[in-house]
Amino acid sequence: LALQSYRKVVTLRPDAPQSAAAYQKLIEYHLRAGEYAQAKNDLTRYIPLLRPNSVAQKRAQRQLQTCAFGEKAIENPLVISPEELSDTVNQFILQYFPALTADGETLLFTALRPENDEDLYITHFKDGRWTAPVSISDKINTAENEGTGTLSADGRTLVFTACNRRDGYGSCDLYISRKNGKDWEAPKNLGINVNTPFWESQPTLSPDGRTLYFISDRKGGIGGRDVWYTSLQKNGEWSAAKNVGEPVNTLDDEASPYLHANGHTLFFASEGHQGFGGYDLFFSDSTATGWQKPENLGYPINQVALVITSDSQYGYYSLDTKRVGNQRVSRLYRFRLPTELQQKFNAANYLKGLVTDSRSGKSVKANLELIDLKTGKVVQRFSTDTDNGQYLTTLPNGSEWGLYVNAAGYFYKSLSFDYTQKNKAEGLQLDIKLEPMNLNTFGVLSNIYFETGKADLQDKSRTELNKLIEELKLQSTLRIEIAGHTDDVGDPKQNQILSQKRAQSVADYLITAGISRERIRAIGFGEAKPMAPNTSEENRQLNRRIEWRIW
Repeated sequence: LALQSYRKVVTLRPDAPQSAAAYQKLIEYHLRAGEYAQAKNDLTRYIPLLRPNSVAQKRAQRQLQTCAFGEKAIENPLVISPEELSDTVNQFILQYFPALTADGETLLFTALRPENDEDLYITHFKDGRWTAPVSISDKINTAENEGTGTLSADGRTLVFTACNRRDGYGSCDLYISRKNGKDWEAPKNLGINVNTPFWESQPTLSPDGRTLYFISDRKGGIGGRDVWYTSLQKNGEWSAAKNVGEPVNTLDDEASPYLHANGHTLFFASEGHQGFGGYDLFFSDSTATGWQKPENLGYPINQVALVITSDSQYGYYSLDTKRVGNQRVSRLYRFRLPTELQQKFNAANYLKGLVTDSRSGKSVKANLELIDLKTGKVVQRFSTDTDNGQYLTTLPNGSEWGLYVNAAGYFYKSLSFDYTQKNKAEGLQLDIKLEPMNLNTFGVLSNIYFETGKADLQDKSRTELNKLIEELKLQSTLRIEIAGHTDDVGDPKQNQILSQKRAQSVADYLITAGISRERIRAIGFGEAKPMAPNTSEENRQLNRRIEWRIW
């Protein structure tokens, strides 16, 4: 009825200044409905009624650009086929704001219960289907509202929103809880560095749970509601939140940030970037030079709260579907991402397993670091579950990774993953066995690289070498043997000489860094001690290695 009245106004007085407000309402409606031809027709009559260079005119000109953008995008739509999750999951009147673990096997969401109480629920993917949702924990869900949660990659750190709490700073605040074994700890307010008397909500955690992005309408931003971020410091406190800035934030509102499992692609909704009208979905990559210009996900993807699986195959979202009386109904859906969208950002593999003692088989409390070997930058720091030694992390495509595992009383373990040329993503199960620091304990230095056929160390070996130096400085009485090994390609005598030179290159690096010469010895075994039969390039690569041994 309101639309009919507005249309009647502009029909009777199309050029009257008094009709401007009616035009504005009609234009907003048609843009949100995707009716760009009608919106453009109204804009051509509306713009002349506005004062030149005024805020209203500039906004109308942008809306005209939105019409052009929308009409062009509709001509080349992305093909998506949403599927509603089962009634087992969608058993509430409202369920929304989904979040996933890196392995895609745990789904967190907010649900509105019949007593009008918002709580956090989780469901697990088992035997090809999602289990019935259960309350995440009695320590987290209360008689008050809890919602809009996010999980770290391993599902053991949770940040969620709660409003008007006694320990809050005003309006809605962010709270954190961590899980050990099967138990969640009592949630804590993230504190004054993160929360303010203004509105904080819609959090998203980095894979290792150490960087948090969220939405706030606090002072000092660029627009109304902006994306902000904070990082966990060495002292266990969260840093003072900072505005992500341009080009992500605009003079208008942003909403629903979601950091992909690759750790650098941020998806978010915005009213300020070029889109289809209203809130649109965008993504931006964080690079060494800052955030890149956001790109619209395209038509018809316009769900505000969207999360994407680590392998970039599926998107999960909630959608208002219908109304029962005056009650709106919201359901959870998923869809397969079109190939042309998958190719625009890196997928991420996940790696999970147990860290145990190689002798006893008992679980070990260990700290892990994921390092980009090209840059030497630590991209993730996380730990195993204190109860069972479980870990789960992500390994994004597009780089070469070193994974380092440290635990008290054990020699550190290094693993290598070369995903520079990898296109598809997968899940890997890898149990890691740590060697106690005993005489003759040995292992492989997985991230030592040499120039082909030479003993010259490549720069990307520095991460491993510096880790080894740290270990030797920490264990000041430890003496180690550095052993070089080759495959069986070439002359055996030359292979032995090359392996000796390579072992010596590593030893010289350690000595130059201040490790006593008496603590290090180098030896070359050539092709005499293969780890695997030299029957494939993969096996030969295993045999070309540098080992350490305590002596």
